[in-house]
Amino acid sequence: MSAREAFGPNLRRQRLQRGVTLECIAQETKVSVAMWSALEKNDLSQWPSGIYARSYVRSYAQIIGADPEATVDEFCRLFPNGDRRAERTIRGHAQIVNHPLAWREHVPAELDRRAGRVPDPPPAPPKALLSTMQRCALRIWSASRALLPRRADASKKSATSPIS
Repeated sequence: MSAREAFGPNLRRQRLQRGVTLECIAQETKVSVAMWSALEKNDLSQWPSGIYARSYVRSYAQIIGADPEATVDEFCRLFPNGDRRAERTIRGHAQIVNHPLAWREHVPAELDRRAGRVPDPPPAPPKALLSTMQRCALRIWSASRALLPRRADASKKSATSPIS
């Protein structure tokens, strides 16, 4: 069974293990039992797309006690309904108003979460930059330390000086 085929049944299994009914989820989310049942069968033909689909999946995951972010990420990777990219929507709007669209949304393969690979963390800053930042921080700290005793001395003088 592929990951796509297992998505809905895995959610159903988690829901049943926690004793949550589809009626409870429907009442909590105001989404019909038929929609939730279809999700568990991977039948998304009547489902919305984009942010609504992601919101439904997130709500379902929260109610059954699954990790909402991981569940939504997996949904987006496996099903076009969760597609976060705007190109399809923008192309549809451009078609409605009969506007030629030159815009393209390109996500490099190494950053595409739907490809199943998590991008590498950003590289650490160079040591030269760190030493420059450290020197600046030390100068700021030294300057503030130089000012602090003066302020304390000024407040002591004003508190102890006789009023003329």
